Amino acid sequence: MKRWTLNRYFFKLYIVNFVSTLLAIFVLIFLIDLIEMSRRGILEDASFTALLAFSALRVPAFMEQAFPFIVLFSSIFTLLSLNRRLELVVAQAAGVSIWQLLVPFLFGSFILGLVATFAYNPLSAAAKGVAAQIESDARGLTSSNQPLQTPWLRQKADGVSSIIGAQMVSDGGRILSQVTAFILDDDGEVSERLDAPRAELTDGAWVLNRPRVTRIGYTPRDVVEYRLPTGLRPEYIEQRLADPETISIWDLSSKIQIAASLGFNSMAFSMQYHTLLARPALFIAMTLLAATVATRFSRTGQSSRTIAGGIIAGFVLYVVTFLAKALGSNDIVPPVVAAWFPVIAAGLFGVTILLHQEDG
Repeated sequence: MKRWTLNRYFFKLYIVNFVSTLLAIFVLIFLIDLIEMSRRGILEDASFTALLAFSALRVPAFMEQAFPFIVLFSSIFTLLSLNRRLELVVAQAAGVSIWQLLVPFLFGSFILGLVATFAYNPLSAAAKGVAAQIESDARGLTSSNQPLQTPWLRQKADGVSSIIGAQMVSDGGRILSQVTAFILDDDGEVSERLDAPRAELTDGAWVLNRPRVTRIGYTPRDVVEYRLPTGLRPEYIEQRLADPETISIWDLSSKIQIAASLGFNSMAFSMQYHTLLARPALFIAMTLLAATVATRFSRTGQSSRTIAGGIIAGFVLYVVTFLAKALGSNDIVPPVVAAWFPVIAAGLFGVTILLHQEDG
């Protein structure tokens, strides 16, 4: 009963510190993003309230990237505060081992990882998709010459051959934003260029909204609507153009299966899927790294350099995880290995250091 009371106390304190750190970083990122959006002038004609809402849609995706550090800082702060109040020392003097002390922290990190993966991620992905759509539409109203950062798709239907590309895809591959298309003649030469802020897939054609039509030797002209024949399927378009981070974990598995059935490289989607599944374990690894520097701080009188060492270790783990994700997304390393190896290695490193510190 006493052990349960102690664990509940540690767990509650850790969760409170996590939420406090989360809110503080959320406000900081929100203010930075708001200032950046105002500086860039993407939503020039929007009200301040609309700009606030737009930044609020962008912040959850940034927070997902910061989650491992939030867990690390929260764990370090909680353990340090307990150590400075000698609560950890008293608990260990009463016969509680370091592993028993860490149980509520590890359990809390695991629960937070599950919430971040299966509850927060779908909301973040949806918010990022909406924010990207708003930004793309706003860019389309001001400039039609933005460079494409996504693959080109070749299509042919009703005797019309063309190449189309877009900066963003939404609605399951049925809507493209910041679209550029090239219409080819019978010799394969470009005869027309189309630039439009938006294109919607209908029965057998892309309907381009307010495109600019450019032909060699003619003055560019703006039209209200342009129908470009296509034989592409929405699933094909989404697999080629969609950002995996805008897809919820609940949908990633089906997207991977669709990509495989269409014969596409699904590594980017698979990497995102396994990275999300490994997130609870990553949070646990971050907590173990925090314990290696925060549980012995008051006993050995070490300076803040020890805490900086824990932060550096967490940063190194984050960078290695990011690099592994890049390797897995490009099919250089199997996604399962790329997602889980850094996490397992960091966890084993933390356990080894703690064993050395506590048991010699």
